[in-house]
Amino acid sequence: INNHYILFTLLMNEFRQLETSQGTNMQTRFKPTYLSTIVAMMLTSLSIPVYAQTATSEEEAEDESSFEIINVTAQRRVQSIQEVPVSVTALGADSLELKQVNNVLDLQYQVPNISLATNTGTASGARVFLRGVGEDESRVSADPAVGIYVDGVYVGRQVGALFDLVDLERVEVLRGPQGTLYGRNSNGGAIKLISKAPDLNDNYGIAKVTVGSDGRLDGRLTGNFSLGKSTGLRATFLTRSRDGFHTLNPNGDFADRAGSEVGEQDTNAFRIGLLHEFNQDWTMNLAIDYTDDNSDPVPDSAQPGQDGDNDLFTIEPLGDTVCSAQTPDNFQPMGCFFDYRSEVETTGVTLNVQGAIGEYDLQFLSGYRSMEDDLASRIGFPYFQQTDQDQFSQEITLSSNYTGAFNFVTGIYYFTEDVQLDSIFVFPFELGVETDAAAIFFQSDYQFSDYTLTTGIRYTDETKDLDALAVVSGAERVESRDFSNTTYNIALNRQFTEDVMGYVSYSTGFKSGGWSPDCFAPTACFLPVDEEKLDAFEIGIRSDWMDNRLRLNATYFFNNYDDLQIASTVPGLGFTRFNVDETEISGLEVELSYAATDNLFVDLTLGTLDAEYKSLTLDQAGGLTNNGSSPGCNGVVSIECAKDLELKNAPEYKATLGITHIAELDGGEITSRIDFSVEDDSWNLVANAPDSALTSVGTIVNARIAYEPDSAEWMVAAWVRNLADHEYARASTANSFSQYAAEPLTWGVDLEYRF
Repeated sequence: INNHYILFTLLMNEFRQLETSQGTNMQTRFKPTYLSTIVAMMLTSLSIPVYAQTATSEEEAEDESSFEIINVTAQRRVQSIQEVPVSVTALGADSLELKQVNNVLDLQYQVPNISLATNTGTASGARVFLRGVGEDESRVSADPAVGIYVDGVYVGRQVGALFDLVDLERVEVLRGPQGTLYGRNSNGGAIKLISKAPDLNDNYGIAKVTVGSDGRLDGRLTGNFSLGKSTGLRATFLTRSRDGFHTLNPNGDFADRAGSEVGEQDTNAFRIGLLHEFNQDWTMNLAIDYTDDNSDPVPDSAQPGQDGDNDLFTIEPLGDTVCSAQTPDNFQPMGCFFDYRSEVETTGVTLNVQGAIGEYDLQFLSGYRSMEDDLASRIGFPYFQQTDQDQFSQEITLSSNYTGAFNFVTGIYYFTEDVQLDSIFVFPFELGVETDAAAIFFQSDYQFSDYTLTTGIRYTDETKDLDALAVVSGAERVESRDFSNTTYNIALNRQFTEDVMGYVSYSTGFKSGGWSPDCFAPTACFLPVDEEKLDAFEIGIRSDWMDNRLRLNATYFFNNYDDLQIASTVPGLGFTRFNVDETEISGLEVELSYAATDNLFVDLTLGTLDAEYKSLTLDQAGGLTNNGSSPGCNGVVSIECAKDLELKNAPEYKATLGITHIAELDGGEITSRIDFSVEDDSWNLVANAPDSALTSVGTIVNARIAYEPDSAEWMVAAWVRNLADHEYARASTANSFSQYAAEPLTWGVDLEYRF
């Protein structure tokens, strides 16, 4: 108990010192002595017995230390995560809070082989890579490679997809192609956000306030209302605000703006859910969500060593550049551009009606979503865009509940989207894309002896219409393209014992084609991009050991991509998109949890990647190496040099070690957790150049300590993220030395009251 108090005191003292010093020194870091002391105290506290806890029998202790049964819907039916022949990570509400996962971006170190960042120059665009594959082009002519689903509804755009994870029951992250059950544009995997449903039998509320560094102030209010025996309403309101991390220091005509902050956060959102039970078999769940995000985009700054003060969080002109008001807004250089702003407004309506008919479950899932944004940022050059998007999807699913060896899930799916983008990137462009997609799918399980054979198939037919115009040159492309694809999977799993299951699987996936959103040359005007196809092999084990104290889940995968879609700078064409003939990616994923005692828990997440281009043309090699500018190419375009490149956003290893300790007191409980995360250096641009495109992250340390009384009426927690205050960037641009910094050290206190 004393160690927890000392740890809390050390953290608070250091926070006060940081708050005092940050005003004069933006590069303030935790002193190594403080960091080592805090970590040592945390680790020491883990081994100290707490005498206030009550004695239990050996059998009760064994039950308490057992891992919870986590049920997921990765295969469109409720199953234990230990019985699913799919690579899936699931985080429940308690785990999300304990591990400080507040939005999609915070999944960064909780899922093997995931790489997340805010899309270059945006405020809430999601750049998601899984198993070395993703999409960092957020404009409307490109679709995601990792699908994000909100209560089962696919989100068509990356802008606005960095959702705040508020009032969720759980998050499921499925790795590998999900083409059979989830369909289009899920080659890398899928992220499923499942909200808490209203409780029909109780009235209660939860109020939570967070205060922290950089003027952070968050508020959340959740109310659950029982409206009779068969109807419940649940509403959550959220507000987040924080000062910017960056300081703008222009000179010349804009010198009066020196010292202004950039990158502030300003978000307001709500979600209202209505649950009604018609009878014991049929229910309806209606949900409405709305987000108004006026947060600044992440600004660009010069790579340390290339700017005046060697600080990634200050933005000043490079070299002898002098800011001039005579320079057009769309050509203002770094340090002179100051109009960083973003307004993103998203709305969603979901209707889920489901019930049972004899031995069958039937579900009708309807979803409407819209997104509008107005962005001003810098991505190599000043960039401006306005987007107006709306989508509608309808899915009907029928699943069996036979008592025998055979069961199935089948359904039909329809998706339509209309999106318009007006942008200025050096020159003004107008793009409109309409998409209509329909699919039918079937998946079955057949059990025999200790084995289960899973087979699935999905047919997708999709039409895309493009109306694109380069306003200055008058060049345009008006085109309609059709894509059809049949994806399938087969998996065989064996239950070796009650606690050990192994499986092997083969599956296919596809990502529909599209166009480049750029038109910088007559020969590269909104160039079409072919569809991407994938063959994936997996072998995995799901196991519990040592009387359920040790859980070990491991997966090896091998993915072969045909026509992998790439965004890059191509010689003679400028910024564009193209396909690479063949790419291979393999890796190992391990998730380990160990209950060392009834109060001490250790978990490990590890992912490794071995990714390489296997077959490509000379033109593709020129695009990948940016006309031979990649390291080792010596200015010469060659297939051999391109094959030696590392895939972007694909570190060879990434791991997190987490330690949780629960101290039971007479009147309550103290829960402390610390996470250590490491990853290999990786490139965020395909050319593996310039040097500013190297993502080099030190050991990231996050910590949290919370107290909750036995009454569970309230909770207080203190937390810190990026404890060592590492400066690093996960995004950059090909020209100049531009980088987009990740968050520095932040800290705060949570206060929660339940009534």
